[in-house]
Amino acid sequence: MRGSQRVLAIVWIIAAWASAAVAAPLPPDLDAVMPPYLAMGKALAEDSLKGIPSQATAMKGLVERAGSGFFPKELPQDLDRLAKAGDLDAARLAYKDVSDRLITLFREHKVQTGRYFVCTCPMAQASWIQADKEIKNPYYGSAMLLCGDVTETF
Repeated sequence: MRGSQRVLAIVWIIAAWASAAVAAPLPPDLDAVMPPYLAMGKALAEDSLKGIPSQATAMKGLVERAGSGFFPKELPQDLDRLAKAGDLDAARLAYKDVSDRLITLFREHKVQTGRYFVCTCPMAQASWIQADKEIKNPYYGSAMLLCGDVTETF
């Protein structure tokens, strides 16, 4: 019995070490874009375009300052569409593209901070990132504010 307990303990230690070695902190360039991104998600969840143009423009500036190679080349154009959106539907479509690209970056960099949550709305067939687990759906706002589930933690 003691031998099997030792083996289990060793396996557990190796598994814990391996998962810690795979997890990574949030890269500074990605960390910098999160405040404007989160602010836009909050506004959309409140059925508002208030602040969206300035936040999207600020985020685009941060993306461009990061230099080539870190962010997807399509992200600045997505942020332009978001900044110029004339209504909630157009803003939400552009926000979905921005969200998809950020979620992909989090996964590629194996980010594990425990501070960010991917939420998915089955009705919108779309995901977004929040800084808390309480669903605030940016795709449907007040019509279906609580629609969605936390599907991943970064």
